[in-house]
Amino acid sequence: MRALVTGGAGFIGGHVVRDLLDRGHEVIILDNFSTGSIANVATGIESLHVYTIGSDDPFPDCLNFDTLIHLAAPVSVEESIKEPVKYYNEIAYGTEKLFKWATDCGCDKFVVASTAAVYGSTDNVPIKEEANIYPESPYASAKALMELMISGSYKADVAILRFFNVYGEGQRSTGGYLSAIPIFKKQYESGKSITVTGDGEQSRDFVYVGDVVSAIFAAIGSNGTWNIASGIEVKIINIAKAFGDDIKFIKARREVKRSLASIESAKYWLNWKPKTKLGNWIKSIKDELG
Repeated sequence: MRALVTGGAGFIGGHVVRDLLDRGHEVIILDNFSTGSIANVATGIESLHVYTIGSDDPFPDCLNFDTLIHLAAPVSVEESIKEPVKYYNEIAYGTEKLFKWATDCGCDKFVVASTAAVYGSTDNVPIKEEANIYPESPYASAKALMELMISGSYKADVAILRFFNVYGEGQRSTGGYLSAIPIFKKQYESGKSITVTGDGEQSRDFVYVGDVVSAIFAAIGSNGTWNIASGIEVKIINIAKAFGDDIKFIKARREVKRSLASIESAKYWLNWKPKTKLGNWIKSIKDELG
């Protein structure tokens, strides 16, 4: 397989690229390094192209690849509210342009990262893929529009993966969108209080990055839309307590109260299921630090 990975210098992308190389595949990276880091770029890739999806710049001359793993996207809800046009251009319209270019290059297998944010707030959990979507930010709306623009529009295999809250090694703890886990981890390592927004009763469905990578591989050559999550609902306060007892509550923010995915469809159609438990991962981090 010859794979092009957009966002290959990012958190998830770096893991995907290393796994591709370990499996003996050839890899090309397309990234603008807006949130990615050169430190995430694995050695052994065929080529690296600095490019912003959705910009007016022309794509590189056609490259030779048969599989596109599209992970690149701006991910800040707050920024998307201030700069909605950027998000629609880079996520929705940019992806459509990317697909056309990739198809012209001969690519016939696509795996695309979407987000659980397309569902919005709901108490009807676990959320199935056929649930109504209620995006509550330009970021989520752009992802929903992206899905509509690419679904069934190409004579190729297109797998859309709605990632829930991804965590794992190499995740940023500063700048842009930040998940609770890397923040808590950094605070624990620094001996600081664990800061919890609101009362901490809000819940999330966290999935380990290694399980996300295996889902991406499982989806190559498939058509459809799948939730990629653990299928386990965890309250933020309980995650904080897993790191330590020194907890500080800070001002609540506007956010989804509950998030829990049904992953039965991914289990059935992709023959995939997550393996890593969040509690075990946190324990391993604490054991490593002594």
